[in-house]
Amino acid sequence: MPYREAAVLVESLVLRADGVEHGGRTQPLALPRGVRIIPVVHVEAAADAPPDLTQTQVNAIIAAVQRQTDTAATGAGLLQLDFEAPLRERDSYRKLVASVHEVLPHGVRLSVTALAHWCTQGDWLDRLPVDEVVPMLYRLGPHADEWRSRFQQGAPTLAKRCRGPALGFATNDPPSSALLARTTRPYWFDESAWSNPSRPPPQLMP
Repeated sequence: MPYREAAVLVESLVLRADGVEHGGRTQPLALPRGVRIIPVVHVEAAADAPPDLTQTQVNAIIAAVQRQTDTAATGAGLLQLDFEAPLRERDSYRKLVASVHEVLPHGVRLSVTALAHWCTQGDWLDRLPVDEVVPMLYRLGPHADEWRSRFQQGAPTLAKRCRGPALGFATNDPPSSALLARTTRPYWFDESAWSNPSRPPPQLMP
């Protein structure tokens, strides 16, 4: 399957009560020549993370984003923030996204991932200063078929940004052909290393 862009995890941060743990790619990645990179900064909150992000944590995330702006600018012109913020950190998440948007240079757009149920919790996603929201349609639990049906139909109960062209899928839990046809920007995720050059990378663009 041809593709032009690949979303690649480049930095990983874990928020804890006493600060931030830093990480990055631990697996090799082979991409065909000419494929443009979308750098992904992954953030997760440990169980002991405070409900309000500390300034140290915000600064660490912003610094990680700024380290990747050159890659984004020379790649696909897009940077992705992947942060499944728990409900207790929702207010901090909104402020963080606004701060990330402010530091991006001209010409670099911002993408964020979103859990499927976020899309049914009002219009807060629609009000984020981002260029793209990518609902993650895998690991949906016992009601997976119902969730996928909502997104396939573009149900009005979903936030407007969740009815856009981007959706996230997993290679080990593929969507129906109808759901796949509904999106023009499918993101494919795989828990393997994506190190085999004969296999597609996490994001595929037609």
